[in-house]
Amino acid sequence: MTDKKKLKLLTLSQPQRATLEGLSNRRPQLPTDPIRDELVALGLVVKQGPKWALTPTGKKVLAAGSNRRNAGGFSV
Repeated sequence: MTDKKKLKLLTLSQPQRATLEGLSNRRPQLPTDPIRDELVALGLVVKQGPKWALTPTGKKVLAAGSNRRNAGGFSV
């Protein structure tokens, strides 16, 4: 079960990833955001008062995605 859940969390769409990165960088958030609601349903984001914060799972997913993206080992 854990592997299945982890696999699902690591395959985020580009808008979901952008929203997750935006939340981690404390960018201002709109009051209604369907993509953010999807992330809440996945358990990656939680509301803390007027602000939104990443859950530990959300931080892991974001870190795993950035590691995968930078895994090429060469830069321009």
